[in-house]
Amino acid sequence: MHRLLLLLLFSPLAAQAGETNPVRGDPAAIALGAQVFQANCARCHGEQATGPSAEAPDLRRLNAFCQPLKDGALQARCLQDVDSYFMMAVTTGKVRAGIVYMPPWRDVLTAGEIWAVRSFIESRPLAAPRLKTSVDIDHAAH
Repeated sequence: MHRLLLLLLFSPLAAQAGETNPVRGDPAAIALGAQVFQANCARCHGEQATGPSAEAPDLRRLNAFCQPLKDGALQARCLQDVDSYFMMAVTTGKVRAGIVYMPPWRDVLTAGEIWAVRSFIESRPLAAPRLKTSVDIDHAAH
């Protein structure tokens, strides 16, 4: 347990291609990730990662493409790609057309905390898919 906490708190921020979440599924990491998420991410991505806004995507859907893959090696590679993307996106932030949608967290969170957040997000249940769009709802109202 202490070794895990040291890994989470002091691992370097080396977001390299092919990096995989080293604490995926670990209960201690998920608990730490929940705390870090609530303190830093919830205001945009929603409490418990369940209420994203238009600007902040539903992070629970990051693995949506990987989950149905039947080939274990292919699924592992897919998750590795998503892990690398997640680490890069969190450490460098999101900027489009000069507008900052998400600030970079590299000077705020350790790599271990970021991996813990990823593990927490993966532990959250997916929302039921919407069967109607806002356009469908608007048309039904008229």
